[in-house]
Amino acid sequence: MKTRVLSFAILAACGGMTAAAATVAPSLAAPRSASVAQAQPPAPDQAAPLPPPPPPPMTSSQRSVQLSGRIARFLVNPNGEVDGVLLADHTQVDFPPTLGASLTAKARTGDRLDIDGFRVGTLPLIRAASLGLPNGDKLVDTPPAVPPAPPVPPALQPMDAQGRVTQALLGPMGEVNGVVLDSGPIVRVPPPAAVDNPLLQPGARLSAKGFGVESPFGRAIQATAIGASPGTEQPLVQPPQPGQLPPPPAPPAPPQTVPGPSNTVGMVPPPVR
Repeated sequence: MKTRVLSFAILAACGGMTAAAATVAPSLAAPRSASVAQAQPPAPDQAAPLPPPPPPPMTSSQRSVQLSGRIARFLVNPNGEVDGVLLADHTQVDFPPTLGASLTAKARTGDRLDIDGFRVGTLPLIRAASLGLPNGDKLVDTPPAVPPAPPVPPALQPMDAQGRVTQALLGPMGEVNGVVLDSGPIVRVPPPAAVDNPLLQPGARLSAKGFGVESPFGRAIQATAIGASPGTEQPLVQPPQPGQLPPPPAPPAPPQTVPGPSNTVGMVPPPVR
């Protein structure tokens, strides 16, 4: 009888331990399931939006400007195209020849222009993006959807010009690339010859020879020689003379065969047939 009571006691104790283990197991498993849920990535529709792209940087040597002025004269390049104007305050305004063709069809010397563009450094040079006319029209530098056919190059004629320099003309980077004479012509000079050239300073006397065109808006010359007076012009680029050409290079020497070490030492002679 005592044996049966002891058996029932043991079975009861084991049943209690099993129930306790079953009670503890869910409490231990719950934190693990919570940690797994936290490690899951967010749903695609809850992803954070991408930041907007940064604005394009502006060139440090240029700044946006708006100004108005009256046209003192049109600037013509040696191809006969109008690619700029001088304002009454001597500011130079540059633009593409396509915009110049539209401007000359609607504006005249003395007309007022409202200019939006960029100033090159602190120089009196503006690169125009749009031109406003007195009648309210606005000319914008918009590239055509289809590139136009290249224009027929004009027949450049030998030309010369003399006069006193009234203003130096500037290139896209602010370098001197020409002058305006008090006699009317525009003389273009390549930058290497124009750097610190005393003949291109305002007030200097200049005589130039070269090639150019005569247009309704003035004469433009691409100079090949300049001087202080007629007869003193010096070529801007010295062409090579036949006697100054370097001698042609000598023909390459034929390759030389260097004898190598003998390979017959230790070789077995072929069998005699």
